Amino acid sequence: MKKLSSKELLFVKNLFFTTILGGIIGILNYLFNIFVARYTDQNIFSIFSSALGIIYLLQIPAVAIQAFVTKIVANEKEKDLNHFKWYSFIVFALIGIVFSTIFFLSKNSVANLANIPVETVLFLALTFLLAFITPVPKGLLLGLEKIKTVNLILLFETILRFAMGALAIRLGGSISILILANSLPAMLTTIFIVPLVKFKKENKEKIKIDFKELTLISISFLLLTTPFTLPLILVNPSFRAEYGAVTLLGKLVYYASIITASVMFARVSNEKVEKGRKRSLIISLVLSVSIGLTLSLFFFLFKDFVVSMSVGEQYLAVSNYIAIYALCMTGFAATYMITNFFISKGEYQYLYILLLGTVLQIVSFVVRNDTLDMVMQNQIVVYSVLTVLTFVSLLFNFKKINDERKKGENN
Repeated sequence: MKKLSSKELLFVKNLFFTTILGGIIGILNYLFNIFVARYTDQNIFSIFSSALGIIYLLQIPAVAIQAFVTKIVANEKEKDLNHFKWYSFIVFALIGIVFSTIFFLSKNSVANLANIPVETVLFLALTFLLAFITPVPKGLLLGLEKIKTVNLILLFETILRFAMGALAIRLGGSISILILANSLPAMLTTIFIVPLVKFKKENKEKIKIDFKELTLISISFLLLTTPFTLPLILVNPSFRAEYGAVTLLGKLVYYASIITASVMFARVSNEKVEKGRKRSLIISLVLSVSIGLTLSLFFFLFKDFVVSMSVGEQYLAVSNYIAIYALCMTGFAATYMITNFFISKGEYQYLYILLLGTVLQIVSFVVRNDTLDMVMQNQIVVYSVLTVLTFVSLLFNFKKINDERKKGENN
């Protein structure tokens, strides 16, 4: 690879800064879940695991809106972004009220499907509402590539979340507080940050929300989330706690590997040259996969130690699964990074691959859900298919770009 430009050097610095600070954030988030597993009984942890699966799904709007706002700010800097800030905040809040109300009115169906107490749905509905509001300020800052600021905000939110988790455990495992710990900290920072984010007013041209693209982005993140959230809901309740322990460790690898995804997305959204986008993706992928493989190797070499020191000795029976699941999460992390790359370019043909992964996940649980061993085999197949097909799609995309470039040079 040729010598990095000044923009790429700054990008690399931001990647490593995010990796280090994000690592601290990840450890705190990880400890939050570990403490729930270690210091509550299996019934509370089982309910929390199922609720957590729903929370991941409910927070899809947050990821989609953050990406959408980031793209707008990156590509429309010459327009009235001050108006867009408040306009988007109000519009997404209204949409959130509608969807969270519908969700709450379906509380009995949700509770029956997820095997959770009906009263917890109220707190899940509140989390759903805040998922439409809280991503706006981070999207604004990422569009400006204010990476350090965003990381410091996330660190503060994580500390608040950790404190709420500690309070919940001290109260005997309060599910309501554990759920709200995933949304209230972000709302507190949103209240303070939105008024402070200001833009230079180049002109008065207003920015409209492209709901078609927002929908496609939302579908993308929905399909990205379902492969590792649906299992927490669909898995056989007789070994849900054990499966929850495996996925808890696997998600440590996953989130560590995608920790720089927002940095990459901000860079490729601001980058106008295709070659620069490609280089930024490759740099990000190398870092992401390296983190995943390193953690997977550590899990393989010290599996019993990892389980004992994390979820507890009562889950030692699942230690043989954590390394292979970590590898699955490494592949899925690469899929996530590549998908973000496609979203930044406004290309959504890969959605068929993500849809296939979701269908495979559902079918696998319908057909094979009798033992933990069966379920883990299902996961290996699903994540292998997703990873391979995503890389094939990326290679075809690169080939298409090269062919178009050569054709343009010949003309």
